[in-house]
Amino acid sequence: MSHFPEYFNSLMINSQSNVIIEERVRFLSLLLAKINELRESIKESISRDFLKPDAEIDFTEIIPVTSEIKYTLSNLKKWVKGKKVSKTLLHLNAKAKIIPQPKGVILIIAPWNYPFSLCLGPLVSAIAAGNRVVIKPSEFTPNTASIIKKIVSEVFPSSVVHVETGNSEVAANLTKLPFNHIFFTGSPSIGKLVMASAAKNLCSVTLELGGKSPCVLGKDYSVETFADRVVWGKFINAGQTCIAPDYLIVPQEKKEIVIQALIKSINEKFPDSSIQECKDVQYTRIVNEKHTQRLAGLIENAVINGAKLEFGGETNEATSIVKPTILSNINSQMTIDTEEIFGPILPVYTYNDIKEVFETILSKPRPLATYLFSRDEKWLSAFKSDIRTGALVTNDVLSHYIHKHLPFGGVNNSGIGRSHGYHGFLEFSNQLSVLETGYGPVGADFITQPYTKRVKYLIDKALKYL
Repeated sequence: MSHFPEYFNSLMINSQSNVIIEERVRFLSLLLAKINELRESIKESISRDFLKPDAEIDFTEIIPVTSEIKYTLSNLKKWVKGKKVSKTLLHLNAKAKIIPQPKGVILIIAPWNYPFSLCLGPLVSAIAAGNRVVIKPSEFTPNTASIIKKIVSEVFPSSVVHVETGNSEVAANLTKLPFNHIFFTGSPSIGKLVMASAAKNLCSVTLELGGKSPCVLGKDYSVETFADRVVWGKFINAGQTCIAPDYLIVPQEKKEIVIQALIKSINEKFPDSSIQECKDVQYTRIVNEKHTQRLAGLIENAVINGAKLEFGGETNEATSIVKPTILSNINSQMTIDTEEIFGPILPVYTYNDIKEVFETILSKPRPLATYLFSRDEKWLSAFKSDIRTGALVTNDVLSHYIHKHLPFGGVNNSGIGRSHGYHGFLEFSNQLSVLETGYGPVGADFITQPYTKRVKYLIDKALKYL
């Protein structure tokens, strides 16, 4: 990375001139065409990094990016116009408007779990807002990083987007540079380091982190439907999803039938043959041996401290497989009680009343998402009122992520800032306040020094109306 400080300086100089709207549209259109052209190569690259079902790559990696581009292209000209705001009593002779301006040079640090979509998704918003961008893909997914570099080099001039590959040291050094904004996706522990580094340059940040997202089954909801939707959302990408249900909270009296329904759904969706057989991939591998060992350690620690292994538990470091696993009898001595799991391990807690549900959720840091399976309006109202979370989703999991009109992001430990669609465009923009005053009198002409009795009289009158 020895060349990069000089390159960064050239980007900062170029950022003084905005990427005009016509160029933004052209770049995004070219990016869409290139992704469609290289779709098979993209899937091959991701699969080489960690075996993953072909359909899952389309659904979780390619479609989120292409749909984001299409939505942005359809709305961008409206977004860049800005927004007129109403006059006030002191500004009757003026026009006021908020105009979005590019922040400048953006650093995007992407994670390994969805190495394509979580890298190019933020890029779409950053380009839409008119910025110049440096991308740092994850070193854990080098094949995906390579295809991203190829796509970027064929779509964007180097004066607009640059891909910088390398290890965590490269990423740390990048965060020390005076970027205008840093967009980081990853763990809360690394997010704190990124934020601390950015603070030294008073650089704004977007942190898309994770945490322990709870999934609650109400006493009035179908156990079978709950189990099917949870198994889909928890074990897609082998649980390596920041918004996956991290743990379940189910009625004490339904615990056993819930666990049996979960096991039935797992066996239907992920039969043993599809997990063990590498030729016909239906179940995603863990990204590397280190993370496989970490997950094996979580299971072992839980069992040693009294957890009941209800299903699964098998791990294979050689093939980076962790079988879908269900644990019950969870207590505070277990690492899985406090640490984000980020893998195919599903702890099951129980409750007798809503108070116990809230006690369990509120005992942990604020989650990125909360899932409530219930048709009880009182429960829904209570969750809306008392649970601080990045998103609240009822009777489903994960689906809020692909809603084009909803902002995506966390709260405190689970993240800072928002992304996707218009909200992503705003995240990479400075909101310029423009006040165009006419030739007539303005407020300062009346309330000005010296502060005579007449001025004080006008101030007293103004207090009644302002």
